[in-house]
Amino acid sequence: MPNQSFVLFGKTMNLERQLEEFLNLLSEANILFRGGVGHYLEEGPDSNRFQTRLEMLVKHEREVDALTRFLEANLRSQLLAGELRGDVMHLLEKLSRMQRLMVKNLADFEVERPNFPATIHPLMGQLSMAVSHAVETCIEAGQVFFQQTEKVGEYLSKVAFYEKEADKMVYQTTKAIFATDLPLYEKSHLRRFADKVDEPANIAEEIAAWLAMFFMRRGL
Repeated sequence: MPNQSFVLFGKTMNLERQLEEFLNLLSEANILFRGGVGHYLEEGPDSNRFQTRLEMLVKHEREVDALTRFLEANLRSQLLAGELRGDVMHLLEKLSRMQRLMVKNLADFEVERPNFPATIHPLMGQLSMAVSHAVETCIEAGQVFFQQTEKVGEYLSKVAFYEKEADKMVYQTTKAIFATDLPLYEKSHLRRFADKVDEPANIAEEIAAWLAMFFMRRGL
């Protein structure tokens, strides 16, 4: 049952369904991003599987943008407290930003085509998985925020854990890149793309920190 001390929407079921759809799209985008990175490493930027993941991710971005506009319009009319409305809209924007970053960074793979040595692929795969866990746990925290607010804290520490795991993998990947015989400019290029894979996890950590502050302010 939802926490009765903090009910966001009462019985506005249409708004709740749209929020659920919004979060489901973010979860699917996370899977597409992780899969896109994996297919890029395995098959290259021109492979059908990579291109399909990128196209689907772009489509999700359009759908998320449309839903965000819908939600913001409805929040203005259906959420009673002005300050609370602003907080919810801020959270939606942060979540949308995380999704937009995944689209941009996967598209950068197609444009710049970093050439990772095969020895680096397993590390990049582990990095991508840790990032995916951080993002998915962040999205789950968002779902709980709108449904069972008293349980949000259970997810925030998990986001921090996975983000730290992603940081460890960025370090190991970068270390392995600079241990190769590649020219320095190419090493720097590959390191930048390791950071691009990691960036969504950093946004997830920001969102988790914001949620923690939100509940501290409200004494929940």
